[in-house]
Amino acid sequence: MKKLTKKEKAFCVGFINSGDISEAQAYSGVKDGGALLCREEIRDELKRLSRVYNESVAYTASAGLKKLAMGDISDAVRLLYEDNPDSETLRNMDFFMVSEIRRKENAVEIKFYDRIKALSQLSENTAHESGNSIYDAIMASVQKRGDSDGC
Repeated sequence: MKKLTKKEKAFCVGFINSGDISEAQAYSGVKDGGALLCREEIRDELKRLSRVYNESVAYTASAGLKKLAMGDISDAVRLLYEDNPDSETLRNMDFFMVSEIRRKENAVEIKFYDRIKALSQLSENTAHESGNSIYDAIMASVQKRGDSDGC
């Protein structure tokens, strides 16, 4: 199998990120992205990149859900007892688990994301992970294009 050039690799990255041949061509400097998509080694690279992307997204989502489900709310509680916190204090506080903050006259109302829903979603995501959904969608598009262009 032929080794990919830097431009071809860049095209693959651009195509995975955008799903658009024109954007991938502009990103990489490749002239005919449609023809590249017909090549087996390009499809293999797209599949590999898709797996990496899916694993990265899944990890990020999982980390966020874990933080929502089990994160520390002490900064939000501390905010309840601050009279007039300065901007530096607020910048150094972690409000990831906070969905809403309202200030009413002499009171502060803080709403948090639902920890049980976050745990449930985390559990569901773990049970139903699929590795190639982006790749499958891209390749279905390539297959349709190939049928009409004769790849």
